Amino acid sequence: MPNGNRFAGPEWVTAQTFELLAKGGIRKGTCECELPLRESRVRKRGHVFRSNRFAGARRALFPNFGFGRPVMNQTETLMAKVSRLSAAGTAARQQGDEVAAEQNFHEAFELAMQVSRVVSISGANPAQVDALRTAACLALEIGRVAEARRTMEEAFELDASASDAEEWKQLQVISSWPDAWLIAAVRRDPPDTEALDELAERHWKALFARCQLLTLNFDKANDLGQEAWCRVLRARHSLKPGGNLPAYLATVATNLWRDRHRWARRAGPLADDRMLALDAPLSDGDGQTVALGDVLPDLNGVQTQEHAMLALDIDQALERLGPQLRDVLVARYIIGESCAEIGRRYGRTEQTISSWVRAAVREMQNYFEEQNTAPEQTEAR
Repeated sequence: MPNGNRFAGPEWVTAQTFELLAKGGIRKGTCECELPLRESRVRKRGHVFRSNRFAGARRALFPNFGFGRPVMNQTETLMAKVSRLSAAGTAARQQGDEVAAEQNFHEAFELAMQVSRVVSISGANPAQVDALRTAACLALEIGRVAEARRTMEEAFELDASASDAEEWKQLQVISSWPDAWLIAAVRRDPPDTEALDELAERHWKALFARCQLLTLNFDKANDLGQEAWCRVLRARHSLKPGGNLPAYLATVATNLWRDRHRWARRAGPLADDRMLALDAPLSDGDGQTVALGDVLPDLNGVQTQEHAMLALDIDQALERLGPQLRDVLVARYIIGESCAEIGRRYGRTEQTISSWVRAAVREMQNYFEEQNTAPEQTEAR
């Protein structure tokens, strides 16, 4: 027991320090403290003592806190710093600086965990649960799913009713996570499989619809969507949690389709979608199946004069076009360039090049229609 204003030992100092912290008996800005009312002749209500020994013990117990300041005031100060770091991370993510964003979120997470440990000394469970929830959110911002789940379990051990609260349900159910949390979890090594499955389930339908609009074929759309998704996953470290993932997936799928379409046009009859085996079975009108090689004409038997006439007709049709329309038509259908590529060469928009292509095709059609109607008029005469 203490004798007067002297301490009996460090054990008594530690016990009294915890008691005073819990009851708020330490005065702000000083090393003075008021002892609680006890049955003692020397320690009465309002008795104040000063002791360097008490100050040293308190510094040893709470090295992260300013000397003489209450725990709760320090907690508010630290949580305000956590909020500032979190806001800085959000701003950096919106600007596309993911390195700075992860650094700010990581510092905020470590500070929030430090606050939860310090608050636990004073026995303030609600404040500790709030600090743990903040730490769990920050862990999910940087994709540390395992640490976020451990933090949630620690909070539920302190307050079992917290698991039923609405603000905790978003953290527990992965389907309610925003895309930014899921992408951050996928970016890490190894990626979180549950987050990857949720992203695929959330965005596959829109991606498949885009692919089907491009290919107009169910099987080809399925293949294109899977290839686009695999392409994105191979470059998952470059994904931006603050970006627009559905738009990025659609862009990747569109670029893949354009590459396939351009290659097919350049390959001509040798393209994969135009190649068939000669022994491939074909059905005729009577329900019978015949081999493809049996119905194809013999190229050696086709008269070369017909080829020459066809080439002449095409040359005459192209002569009717102006130099600009002829160049655009050849670049689009012979070389296989896209309207966007042609537009960059001419300094025009993609829509303008499309209109030029349609005009050139219309002129070609008009020429061939005139050629077909000319023999009929001659026979009528």
